[in-house]
Amino acid sequence: METTDVAALWDSPVYNAGFIVVKPTDASKQLYQTIRSMTSQSTDIDDQVALNKAIDALQRRNSGLRVTVLNKQRFQNGFEYFEGPRRWFPLKSDDKCTEKKRTNCPVVVHNKWIVGKEAKICRFREHLLWLFDDDDQYYTSNTRPYMTYTNKADSNQKLCNRTRLESEISALKSAMTIGYLLNRTVILPKFRIGRKALENPLNSLVHIKTFDGEFSGKYRENSFLRHPKVPHHIKTELYEQRVVMGKTDNLTVSRFDILRQFGGVKASVLVIGSLRDVNVALRNTSEDAAFGNKLDRALRRSDYRQSRRW
Repeated sequence: METTDVAALWDSPVYNAGFIVVKPTDASKQLYQTIRSMTSQSTDIDDQVALNKAIDALQRRNSGLRVTVLNKQRFQNGFEYFEGPRRWFPLKSDDKCTEKKRTNCPVVVHNKWIVGKEAKICRFREHLLWLFDDDDQYYTSNTRPYMTYTNKADSNQKLCNRTRLESEISALKSAMTIGYLLNRTVILPKFRIGRKALENPLNSLVHIKTFDGEFSGKYRENSFLRHPKVPHHIKTELYEQRVVMGKTDNLTVSRFDILRQFGGVKASVLVIGSLRDVNVALRNTSEDAAFGNKLDRALRRSDYRQSRRW
């Protein structure tokens, strides 16, 4: 900062307005006066667009404004840290920061290049970069029961992407239904999607804001049991048992089947294996119909950046 007025995180290909160091110089004051003038004249211009337009305008006028970028290895945006290296899940415990692996050593990760507050929180939680526990004791509850399941790699490499997506969504639907019946919070698996069936997080599968609108608090990210705030007994008190199919249909289990098989389980985390081709039949009651409608509203598809839903 000895030779510059402003140092900003680089946001490919512009300066980032959300993480920026500003010296109280006449030039930087002029910069922010220019930004204020721009944003007061139009509600359509956001702070980042205004910052970059103001920098460009002042530098073209040779105002003396000196601007640089923060170290790109130490201060990274959401694309550089998450998406560029395809870092969909948290680093492994043995993947430590070293002088030779500087890309693992950022000081700041700005959670950009993803749309919506809900999606940003979801991504930070998945990467163990979120510590807020809230009144619901998101991490620290000693009494909340959980369940989890797995999405195994498909041996059929020629399975089309659409069929694989439908299978993953169907399994998620069954898991949320079982969680509803047992009053257990669902810890999500990794989702295998795309032509190569690579492991992806929830925001690569569904629209997080829509999903949270129906199931906020009823699920946890895949890395949940690795979070330091989760009590030790929750992490270790696991009960593993696969779903037993109903007798009348090899692909369908009833509410009664689920309650009979798992209703008496006291362990903190119920592990039920794969839910591929497992469908859960609810009763023809207003309560169960309302839950079915929640599922239909919640499971809207989206891409990793959450830029649209369908």
